[in-house]
Amino acid sequence: MVSEHPSEPEFILFFCMIFSHQFNTNFGSFIVIMTCISDFTILYTWFQMYQSIATIIILCSFLGLSACSTAPKPVPSQSEIPATEIEPPKISEKESQKHQIATLERKALLAKKTQAWAEFIQFSQQLWHLSDEDNQAAIEFQIWHSLKHLPASTLIELAEQSPTLANWTTFAEITQQHPIWQKQRLKDWQDFSLDDPTALYNYHLLPALLTQLNHRNPVTRIAILLPFTGQYAGISHQIRNGILKNHFQQLKHQKSALEFDFYDSSDLTQIQSLYQTAMAQGAEWVIGPLRKTAIEQLTPLAPKNVLALNQVDLPSIWQFNFKSESEAHQINQQLCHQNFQRIGILSSTMDADTRLAQDILFGWHQQSQNRNQTAILKTYPARNPNLRQALGSLINEKQSQERNNNLRWLFGQNLQFTPRLRQDLDAIVLVGNERRLAVFKPQFEFFDLNLPTYGTSKITPSQLFQTPLNPDLAGLIFPTLPAAILPVSVETAFEAYGWDSLTLVQNLNRLDSGLCLNNGVTGRLKIQDREVDHLFIWARYNARGQAVPLHLPNPSGTP
Repeated sequence: MVSEHPSEPEFILFFCMIFSHQFNTNFGSFIVIMTCISDFTILYTWFQMYQSIATIIILCSFLGLSACSTAPKPVPSQSEIPATEIEPPKISEKESQKHQIATLERKALLAKKTQAWAEFIQFSQQLWHLSDEDNQAAIEFQIWHSLKHLPASTLIELAEQSPTLANWTTFAEITQQHPIWQKQRLKDWQDFSLDDPTALYNYHLLPALLTQLNHRNPVTRIAILLPFTGQYAGISHQIRNGILKNHFQQLKHQKSALEFDFYDSSDLTQIQSLYQTAMAQGAEWVIGPLRKTAIEQLTPLAPKNVLALNQVDLPSIWQFNFKSESEAHQINQQLCHQNFQRIGILSSTMDADTRLAQDILFGWHQQSQNRNQTAILKTYPARNPNLRQALGSLINEKQSQERNNNLRWLFGQNLQFTPRLRQDLDAIVLVGNERRLAVFKPQFEFFDLNLPTYGTSKITPSQLFQTPLNPDLAGLIFPTLPAAILPVSVETAFEAYGWDSLTLVQNLNRLDSGLCLNNGVTGRLKIQDREVDHLFIWARYNARGQAVPLHLPNPSGTP
């Protein structure tokens, strides 16, 4: 049976907890005292008597605990709180620089998108100063690449805003010039702006461009597409010989890794396939085809690395014609330079001769719009010509003979007759080959003509530089190939043509429209809208009949 009264230990523990807390007495000491009381019954009787009082004491003790706890301090008002400065967290210098770079990159990108070019350059230059060397070079390139594609009017407006912008715009304009002029201009501009700290391009970009200009990659593999069989085989082999002679001449002076692949382009149906094969085998350039119909087969491919050896209506292809398209113009320019006003033109009725003669006549009349110039064209049959009669028709011999006949009929007797020829001509141009003109020239002595006489390139000797003397051509002035009168290793005009074809392919990457190569053996090689023309030099047959250079000044109007 469980007792309703607490056991002795439980009671003593409970009693000590109450009174030690109420009277602030040590709990352990109170237990010792209480355990010393021998008569637990007396104590328990006493506890029962005062149980109600004990209950009240316990309740008051807990209330006292609450009342004796520390009162909360009053909260000061906002005005009474002392002001303290809140410091931001400290950021390392490296983190700060990263933040600046990111901000400037965003600003520069936004300025570029909105085409605010002045701000773009400003932010880019600030970014440059915070960047490492590799990123500095990239920033210089970005500024230059953005400016060089702007219209000239925009560059002019930018240049007027500040010296820094003027430096950049001038630099961009210089880099748009042809490499031949660009190299020296870049050097000059580098010297001019070397001490300007805002000319950031001097650190990486400009030196890199100069290095690129000084070390242009040479052509190392060329494919030659020529009809080595059939009607044009002879011409093709001469062109090939000229290409190889040029190459071997270069090897005497410098090492070369140039390789050639020769393809027979006689079959017109295989032209595209031959071109694609050449490209697959690593050809960087193609010389040929030769025939117009073969060149036109490449039209669907529109290749930009082909030097066609004829002239066609295909603007994407480089074209180098054997015949100069400007010969008539070159002849007229030389005649004008000699201050001639009235010229006579005598030509055979062959198609090529007639076309050239008419081009000379037309060009002369075009020039006469600002000058008092006149020209007369007479022709003679290509077969069985009467050269004396042909020349006489040009100098009015027939009219003089008719006047003599009229006078003889009028006076009824024979008269001593000397033809009175026209005296208003300053020069005569003879259009024909060297054999025909060698027969023509002595007729001048018969008529006692002492006029400057010009021929065309058709009288260029067929065997260059080894031509036998021809005294019948003495005094004749004509345009010709340098290879005809200068010591070079080519033997024919087509070999000279092949020689210059290789020279062109090796230099087209640094030539621009309007520029010339002066070392061609067919003449000065001029580029105009992907068409290459050769400008002749001038020669004269001396009294011995030898063709020698005639050092005429080069007129400014020569194309």
